[in-house]
Amino acid sequence: MTGPSGGSSVEDLVRRARAGSSDAFQELVLRYESPLFNFLLRRTSRAEDAEELAQDAFVRAWRKLASYDDRWTFSTWLFTLARRLAATRRRSPRNPIDAGVVLDGVPVEADPGWDLARTEERAHLWAIVDRVLDDDQRSALWLRYAEDRTMSEIAAILGRSTVAVRVMLFRARARLVQHLEPVRDNSSVALPRAVTQWRKAGT
Repeated sequence: MTGPSGGSSVEDLVRRARAGSSDAFQELVLRYESPLFNFLLRRTSRAEDAEELAQDAFVRAWRKLASYDDRWTFSTWLFTLARRLAATRRRSPRNPIDAGVVLDGVPVEADPGWDLARTEERAHLWAIVDRVLDDDQRSALWLRYAEDRTMSEIAAILGRSTVAVRVMLFRARARLVQHLEPVRDNSSVALPRAVTQWRKAGT
């Protein structure tokens, strides 16, 4: 699997990073910082928190590379680590990232103008998702429809069974449609295309 701009595969970058290459890890950060930030934004609803958690997740990933299990894709492992970190952060007082840990040349800059907001329609839809669904439902929808993840990948990231993920997605779509139906009924604006697709889609 190569990155958006080609070059080394993710597997090769991980292998080199595990051997101690900070340059290889920097490339992994550049490839995954935006998707990871967007995923964490679904769990925190605050850009500042998502950015801080993304930075912390990359630092921890660097520390824990030796424990990476290549039965899963690197991104699934990274997202799982980030999800656990977000859950721990929610249960405990906020602590600053260890200032003594510095990854030279590894920028973690997330764009709050996340990719799904390319159109006004999509931005409106995800704003409603953030308002009416819980953390796991938001995360599951994001992973399925924005990241195009498989059921098994979503299950691994969220720490659920695939059956639980299917139920979660079904309930999330149903709840979302309930909140959007009044908008459609009371205005001339059609229900967003993505919602009609979710409504009909099997998972």
